[in-house]
Amino acid sequence: MNAEELIERSPLRAVSASIRGGLDAGQIGGVLARPGVGKTAFLVHVALGHALRGTPVLHVSLTDGHARVRASYDELLAEIAAAANVPDRSRAQVEVERNRQIHSHLDAGFGPERLSSLIDTIRDVLHFRPTVVLVDGVEASGIDTTAWRDHAVAQGIRLWLGIRTHRDGDVSVRELVQRLDTAVVLTPSDDHTSLDVLRAGGADMASPPALRLDPVTMMVQASDPEVPVAPPPSPPAQACTLYSGGATGAEALFGETAERYGVGEVNFTFEGHNQARTEGAVVLDERALSAGDVSLVYVAHRLHRHWDQTDTMRRVLQTQWHVVSHASQVFVIGRIQPDDTVHGGTGWSVELARRWNKRVWVFDQEQATWFTWSGSAWTPGNPVIESPAFAGTGTRFLNAAGREAVEDLFHRSFGDR
Repeated sequence: MNAEELIERSPLRAVSASIRGGLDAGQIGGVLARPGVGKTAFLVHVALGHALRGTPVLHVSLTDGHARVRASYDELLAEIAAAANVPDRSRAQVEVERNRQIHSHLDAGFGPERLSSLIDTIRDVLHFRPTVVLVDGVEASGIDTTAWRDHAVAQGIRLWLGIRTHRDGDVSVRELVQRLDTAVVLTPSDDHTSLDVLRAGGADMASPPALRLDPVTMMVQASDPEVPVAPPPSPPAQACTLYSGGATGAEALFGETAERYGVGEVNFTFEGHNQARTEGAVVLDERALSAGDVSLVYVAHRLHRHWDQTDTMRRVLQTQWHVVSHASQVFVIGRIQPDDTVHGGTGWSVELARRWNKRVWVFDQEQATWFTWSGSAWTPGNPVIESPAFAGTGTRFLNAAGREAVEDLFHRSFGDR
């Protein structure tokens, strides 16, 4: 089951119809409404639309505790599944849990600086790198959109603000809309809530699209015309960084392709290791390598195979730890084995990504197909690069299908080059 089946009636479709996926990296969007009209539900729909497609999301609530926000996700996911006639939503729940973090901040004073500090902490401690961030409960009065945008640009995130208004026709609110890249207004009615997109992509809408939403679930009422769903956008290529090891084969190809598309590179290595690609080389000293220290016996147990007990092999595995820990998405060229591990030393990168709940894609060269880990099985799909920080690694022995898969991945994500 794909994400589109579950979000067919999501209000995010109205925004997606205007600009691909709602926002680009560094942009800010706002959903404006009086208290109790449905801002939280709308933001949860936005988050679900991204998380179900594998994009890491951070939800910050300034008005509700962690348990209440989590319950909102569970309830709306159940409503969406019921509307899509999906009896088993367990796989969707796994995907949401993998790609979402919730933070509750009920004290006064949460602003752009604290958001950046929170994102840095989550990245360092949890190895979770959100590319979509929602801050729910911001007051319209006194909001500094310039500061929020500056931090969104610095962090490379798409930022949605749930903005509390208090008076219909407030001139300051109308002026606030002009300071947002995308502005959505929710207005209550007797039997529905109206959603109006007033701005999109930094421009006023000539004919603002409007939807009638269920006032409880914020789902599009069945009588409304179909609005196409668009996938979340890839960040600009120039805003992205490829993390890799620069080794012969898949890693070198990822680097060569990244260079053609204007994507930055960081290639981790260690003294005495031969790199085929040295652009963006970062030589890890013993102290840095030790951060990724791991027992070769443990790796052998996890991957169900024997490993030579050598210093070089240990350092290769430690280097993979650095590659994966810096990335939000991990792309691997290799072969999936019957036990669901990936062949060769590359398999450790996949295990780390799965352990840290990062979105990992493996292109199986024998099947000539991309697969992603759903939490219990490998499922086929066609990935795009959705995070500014992504990893590319894999086998030294590329075939024609593997080479084409890397090129197609960058083309789907960034267009022609």
